[in-house]
Amino acid sequence: MRIRNRRMSIGTTIGLAGLAFLLSLSYSMTAFAAPFEFTPTAKKAFDKMVSAASSSVSASLKKQYAELQTLQRQDLDWDSKINALHYRNEENDGKLRKAIREIDSAKIKALENAAASLKKQHEPLFKLYETQKTQLSLARSFKNKNLTSALSVQVEMTKAAVQAAKKKQSDKNAELKKAKADANAKMKQLRRMLDDNDATESKIKAAKAAASTYKTMFTTEGKVLGGAVRGGDTSGTAASFTRMIAHQRQILVQKYLIHSYEERIAASIEKTEAKMRSL
Repeated sequence: MRIRNRRMSIGTTIGLAGLAFLLSLSYSMTAFAAPFEFTPTAKKAFDKMVSAASSSVSASLKKQYAELQTLQRQDLDWDSKINALHYRNEENDGKLRKAIREIDSAKIKALENAAASLKKQHEPLFKLYETQKTQLSLARSFKNKNLTSALSVQVEMTKAAVQAAKKKQSDKNAELKKAKADANAKMKQLRRMLDDNDATESKIKAAKAAASTYKTMFTTEGKVLGGAVRGGDTSGTAASFTRMIAHQRQILVQKYLIHSYEERIAASIEKTEAKMRSL
């Protein structure tokens, strides 16, 4: 099975929208910049809340906010690594499958040409043999013993040459048939090695589904965070941050698994390439 297009979209996998307030809280993100930032209005509300809190609570909230940003930077990094490795795997898989289709193609083409050339080379001999047999048949019908005797000798001599020619053609065709069978066996063996990646593909699909589930939970919790910040609820904000951090960590676990599965596919491709070189 060909490697499927599993591009991990940065904008859709990290779940940054979960940090947006319904009206006043949002984030801005540029490529490879910090994962999110509060808008000026939202940041003002957050700063006001932490300023009014005790020093320990204020420090804790700031730490949670920074930790969440750090985790989402890691998420962006994983997406970049996954995309790069996936595209490399996809390219290498395509090149390898093309090479597999062309296994022994030059050898087979040469044998096909040789068989065709041999057949063409022997056509005059076969025509001569048929002509001589016709002449012999006519001589016999006229009961011409001398002519029949002379033609019989010619037919027998040509017959021996024809049999030798047919043997050469048969041997060459057998060689061609074996070459094709050997090539097909090699192709089957190598494709079977690549087909082992199907199970890994299924694991990638499962990990993506799990990451998507945690992303949904993350996004939902972002709405709770928005309400807590708007209301100046430090306890609610801390609890929401804690849950969002937990969800983000689970997303990172799935991204790590996806990357490890891509590495497994890369190793499988390399192993198949090495096997092909040894055949």
